[in-house]
Amino acid sequence: MVDNHYQSDIVDEAFDALRRSQTHEGPSSQAMEQTLQAVRQARLKSNRISLVERIKNMNKLTKYPIAAAIVLAVLAGAAYLFVSHSAGVAFADVKQQIEQAQTMTLTATVDMKGLPKPMVWKMYFKSPGLMRQEITLEEPPATAPAATQPMTAMRTQKVISIVDVDMPKMKGITLIPAQKKAMVTEYNIPPEMLAQAAERQNLLEVLKKAVAGEHEDLGAKTIAGRKVKGYRCGKPPVTTMDIWVDASTGDPVQVDQTLPNDTGTIIMTDFVVNPKLDDSLFDMSVPEGYAVEKQSFDFMATEEDLIKGVGLFGKYRAGVFPKALMLTPELFEELKKVKMSEAQTKEFTMLMGKVMAFQITTMNAGGEFVYAGEGVKLGDKATPVLWYKAKDAKAYRVIYGDLHAEDAETAPKPPASQPATQPR
Repeated sequence: MVDNHYQSDIVDEAFDALRRSQTHEGPSSQAMEQTLQAVRQARLKSNRISLVERIKNMNKLTKYPIAAAIVLAVLAGAAYLFVSHSAGVAFADVKQQIEQAQTMTLTATVDMKGLPKPMVWKMYFKSPGLMRQEITLEEPPATAPAATQPMTAMRTQKVISIVDVDMPKMKGITLIPAQKKAMVTEYNIPPEMLAQAAERQNLLEVLKKAVAGEHEDLGAKTIAGRKVKGYRCGKPPVTTMDIWVDASTGDPVQVDQTLPNDTGTIIMTDFVVNPKLDDSLFDMSVPEGYAVEKQSFDFMATEEDLIKGVGLFGKYRAGVFPKALMLTPELFEELKKVKMSEAQTKEFTMLMGKVMAFQITTMNAGGEFVYAGEGVKLGDKATPVLWYKAKDAKAYRVIYGDLHAEDAETAPKPPASQPATQPR
């Protein structure tokens, strides 16, 4: 606590300095300097004196007009700073800071339904399209099945993933230092989908797009002892981001992102905007002594790929098509019960990507894509599960429950049909 008597004496010290000086008609330069020096020294002794307390002592100023003018000027400046500071930051300031960021680091806590515990990623971004992720995974020893291992037997290992999502081709490398293993990945992505895929991979670009759209004020609260202001970017049913910034500086403190289809959340913290990041952090060359495994993901999808992928969605759900053609929490739980071989898992993962690619490229090109297969049984010859139409096509392509396709002049209109929304 600051002693109240001492608070009252601070302005007196300034006056005493003035009285001891040789005061001429009008303030001399020496008197001005002595008075200001006394104010500076008093302020250093305690910067906790409130503006209100200083104003309470203003009655003393009437005895000394010259000192009154000086102290009033100091208080006026303090009042201006106080008012400006309390006004806080505007969303425009937050938007500008994020949009102008060329590098960024953060910590992302990913909590997805179906996972035993949240995953924590340390993330580094560098424009135009470089991203590095570091994650520590827990897994049982390779000597026995996971179900037989107690939690105390779990081992941890660090996994580093580096991706270059810049045009015209996306590529990545994943390193497991403890195993001296490197997985080099190349992506074959349609041009219509590449920009969207790159954006989804890079959280810095996701943030920039979020602040460029509409926002809603969320008010103020305290996070980890810091007073913050919040802004919600985006509106359901698309992904939303709640951006919480320091109420004084506008620096990002925490971002809460919802994942599509209620699959989970990402909470981002520990932001550093525009740090100096060495290029070596994003080096995609394989370290010496590492075993290399090459893989590729081909997202160039045909109708045949679409039909195969849709068929697997029905197959692995006990012969009934799901609510959506994507990995929802419900589908994730059901798939865990299916004993899929490594080859089957790889095929299903690849075809899920192709189904998404077909949908996105069709819609991005101005076409239509509708999925209405929820509850339809695999093998149903009469009931359509989806239909699509390219922008300039004369007919719709309709795919039925038994996976045969037909042309149609008009789109089917079952009661449950809903226009598809693009995966985000």
